[in-house]
Amino acid sequence: MAAARCSPTGGGAPTPAVRRSTMLLPGSWGGAYTFSSNERHRPRGGARVRRGNSGRWPMAETVRRSFGALLAAGMLVVGVPSSRAQERGTEGLPEEAVLDVAEEHGTAVLPEASPHWLYVLDPVFPHLVASKVYVIDGDNLRFLGMLNTGYVPNMALAPDRSEIYVAETYYSRGTRGERTDVVTFYDAKTLEPTGEVELPRGRFLVVPKKPNAVTTPDGRYLLSFNMEPATSVDIVDLEKKAYVGDIEVPGCSLIFPTGNRSFSMLCPDGSLVDVSFDENGAAQIRDNEPFFDSEADPVFEHAVVSARNGRAFFLSYEGIVYEAALGADGMRITGDWSLLTEEDRAEKWRPGGWQLMAYHSGTDRLFVLMHEGDRWTHKEAGEEVWVFDVGERKRVARVPLEHPAISVSVSQDDQPLLFTLSEAASVSVFDATDYSPKGTIEGVGDSPFLMYVQGE
Repeated sequence: MAAARCSPTGGGAPTPAVRRSTMLLPGSWGGAYTFSSNERHRPRGGARVRRGNSGRWPMAETVRRSFGALLAAGMLVVGVPSSRAQERGTEGLPEEAVLDVAEEHGTAVLPEASPHWLYVLDPVFPHLVASKVYVIDGDNLRFLGMLNTGYVPNMALAPDRSEIYVAETYYSRGTRGERTDVVTFYDAKTLEPTGEVELPRGRFLVVPKKPNAVTTPDGRYLLSFNMEPATSVDIVDLEKKAYVGDIEVPGCSLIFPTGNRSFSMLCPDGSLVDVSFDENGAAQIRDNEPFFDSEADPVFEHAVVSARNGRAFFLSYEGIVYEAALGADGMRITGDWSLLTEEDRAEKWRPGGWQLMAYHSGTDRLFVLMHEGDRWTHKEAGEEVWVFDVGERKRVARVPLEHPAISVSVSQDDQPLLFTLSEAASVSVFDATDYSPKGTIEGVGDSPFLMYVQGE
């Protein structure tokens, strides 16, 4: 068989070829590509393929290997499917035009996850049914692997680093048909799915948010937020890989774990509701008094919860931090303070972004994305990261960002790294103690939104 040429269909003048066949490439290319066996037009060094229209991600080697594997298996869609036909097709061709296929298949295995590994969730807004999770080594800015996940997923990491859990949705006809909602278990070393548990009542389909799917601190249960239209929480037993049941909490949203069998949720009146449950899913629910004015100064949905030291932080649009203590009976607000000085307010600095806060429990440092803007610019990307000593309730550093960021995260080890995620799909890495830049990795998917680290 002649060497393959790959070119997008419909682009440029027709190319004469001895044999031509068309196949759809899976994943993010999303279009048909024509492979022709005309040696005269064979590109030197392999085909050039760009992801989408961005041109950010050359995938020539992947296409070459995939095409070679199809040839080896006799699976070319319209081409020659048998060795006999292949022999006929190579008759009369020069020796250098014949593709020598020697393909081997295997699965790479990652070592145990490092505290500096970063998991980036990309809902892929241009084609939401093909979302992904990227695994990145923060020490050397290298891609380690990728998970293909379902429609607008939410994810969580096992506390023992053994598994990755993804709450995801699939339709029987891709973009339509019967809907199935599941929690899928992925091996953290092979990134292969190992099982799933169906969510019979579904889950809330919305832009991914961390508090929409969380594990309990001991790693025994996964809690998944749902709205149909009443709000509820589904419980999955991760040890037994079984669905336990659901807890209805009308009107309150998002899940913030407070103990191994308890969590809190935000309510429209500015209060928290505390929920405790047993292994059968039976729940006790307790209401609380409001701690913020949801009309005058709402809080961001992405609060920070630290199971390590039993603390949580909520942040309002106007920069007020509400501290909370965690316990088996729920959350208790312990105080509040402002990120901003009068000078900061005069310059119109305010918090903003998506996952806009991160907390390092070992140093008691709070990291917040900040930008200059007017009221209701709370989704604007951060121009700087401000670092606060929580015990002293004061700012200790400002980290300018070359790439304005929508999300921030920090590793939880003794030599922490600070990560920022830009709207342009780049991840920048800083030393989280002296705030010196370590580098930037670009082309992290299409529309990444969230970052996860081990032990947060």
